[in-house]
Amino acid sequence: MLPGDSVSASGSSALLEAIDWYARQASGTFSIEEHQHFLRWLAESPQHKAAWGQLEQRLAQTLAPLAGTPARGALQVSSQQRRSLLRGALCLGGLALGGRLLSEPGFPLAGLRSDLSTGTAQRSTFILPDGSSLLLNAQSAVDLDFSNGQRRVRLIDGGLLVDVVRAQTPLELGCRYGSAQLVSGRCMLMLQKTEAQLFLLAGHATVLGRSGERMALDAGQSIRLTDQGILPSELAGDPQAWTRGLLEVHHQSLASVIDALRPYHHGSIRLAPEVAELRISGLFYLDDSDQALAALSDVLPIRIERYLGWWTRIVPA
Repeated sequence: MLPGDSVSASGSSALLEAIDWYARQASGTFSIEEHQHFLRWLAESPQHKAAWGQLEQRLAQTLAPLAGTPARGALQVSSQQRRSLLRGALCLGGLALGGRLLSEPGFPLAGLRSDLSTGTAQRSTFILPDGSSLLLNAQSAVDLDFSNGQRRVRLIDGGLLVDVVRAQTPLELGCRYGSAQLVSGRCMLMLQKTEAQLFLLAGHATVLGRSGERMALDAGQSIRLTDQGILPSELAGDPQAWTRGLLEVHHQSLASVIDALRPYHHGSIRLAPEVAELRISGLFYLDDSDQALAALSDVLPIRIERYLGWWTRIVPA
């Protein structure tokens, strides 16, 4: 990031929207109606204007050396050139989204700040220092601490399934919303935007909430860890379906389905608020997110729009 490029959370959101608009304009299919929507978006907020100006500046700095060259001409006709150049502009131009956008699910820098991590559409099994087995979901990351006889696994992003070998010291499985301790057994922890879901599949565990409350869990039970404490959770379907590359949903919102698909989709998926609460039930293949999106569009009143090969929008049909 270049000097002076600090961005607030709301500013980062505006930059993401600006890139969305740029990708749509560069697609070659930008309509007059879409242009009018873009102008209204610009007028809605000074942050929108600032974000668009910053994006144009960074792109101009990156595109300037190509002016008048064959590569610059290819930009006008080749979607592959547009994709490559836009990626280069965002990365090499020093845009302040580097730490935010590129570390989101679907982008290559997610998980680099952790001890163990997985990439987009990648599930991996790791053997921990104590012999326990850890399966990480796609775009997941954990930190480990097995020093001085401790057994600690902290989930930073995504989800995991751990088979804990018996030892004198309990294994502590934690995240930003709380933790669980178990001497042995099988446990799954899934981080979401505002909470974490914990499923105890075998053994016994003691759960600790952020405010210090405790709860005993037996095999087959699940809870939600939140800022408000430990809350009950109802199982819907097979919580381990993702370990087999499946997404099983039962009358869930489209927003929650897309959240589950994002770690398996290369690039960004943006969901229009108008369709976020549509309800869906079904079984989808995580390892083919494009097929899953196509299946969703077959049964829901939505349209899938793709720009530059890596920017996907889901809007009302």
